[in-house]
Amino acid sequence: MGNVTAKKRQVIQVEGTGKEQNLAFANALNQIHNRVLKEKDDVIVRIEPVAIQIIKAEQETYTERFFFFFLPRKRADYRVLLNVEVEITLIEMETISFVEKKVADPNGLSIPFGQKKRIQKEAN
Repeated sequence: MGNVTAKKRQVIQVEGTGKEQNLAFANALNQIHNRVLKEKDDVIVRIEPVAIQIIKAEQETYTERFFFFFLPRKRADYRVLLNVEVEITLIEMETISFVEKKVADPNGLSIPFGQKKRIQKEAN
């Protein structure tokens, strides 16, 4: 058998949220692996992001207060929407031909009675 790996490019859209900017990007990029696995039935060897395009980057700010009046502080939530072009190295299962071998049941029980008689009959 020769080389069985193939490379394909695909654009995946992911969204991430977080309390900080880098956490929002990390959340979005962590979703790539699961999206690729859901779409493909092949064996994934490698997923490599090639290009990242930011579709939307939002920052939501609000003032948080303790007991509605005390200790006001500013909080922010970040949300990003990305188009990520990935190069996927995979093994296409349709191209592999498996050789079928018949074997005895590995979970079966061997019956000790009668095997000696059977061996003696085959020898005669």
